[in-house]
Amino acid sequence: MIVSVALLALSGPIQAKPLDTPTSGPKQLCFKYSIFSLNAGERVTDFSGSMEGLEVKIKGSSGTYEIAESEIFAPPKGEKTLVYSRARTKVYRVPGHGRQYEIEGPTSFSQGKDWPLIWLSGNALRSLKRDVGIFGRLEVRDPKPVKCEQTFTYGVKL
Repeated sequence: MIVSVALLALSGPIQAKPLDTPTSGPKQLCFKYSIFSLNAGERVTDFSGSMEGLEVKIKGSSGTYEIAESEIFAPPKGEKTLVYSRARTKVYRVPGHGRQYEIEGPTSFSQGKDWPLIWLSGNALRSLKRDVGIFGRLEVRDPKPVKCEQTFTYGVKL
């Protein structure tokens, strides 16, 4: 997977392993700059993280998908197409191998400008109509005021 390779290359060693106990939905998940609503029947089966990013693998009835968040993602090369926009979250379809989406939004470190934060990929992504049911549950926002049942994050706390 391109995102995993990018995280490995940019952030040093990452140890990806199954969670001791998979996180099952329905549940609100928080990341560093975004939130995600895990549906009933879905579960987070893997988590990997580093100083610069994280990735969770989610398994559901229609397959698996990965959500990767990082402060250091570069914008994708080539053409991307805006396929969804809600509040502060913009989702772009990225051409290439398999179905991939790049998700942007303003952050505290980007002075309110949209920033590429999330890559979404996996075999559960098959058509735009179906995929909106997944990326429509992702929201770029400050997760602190949200009552999240589980948080996955990265970086260092000072």
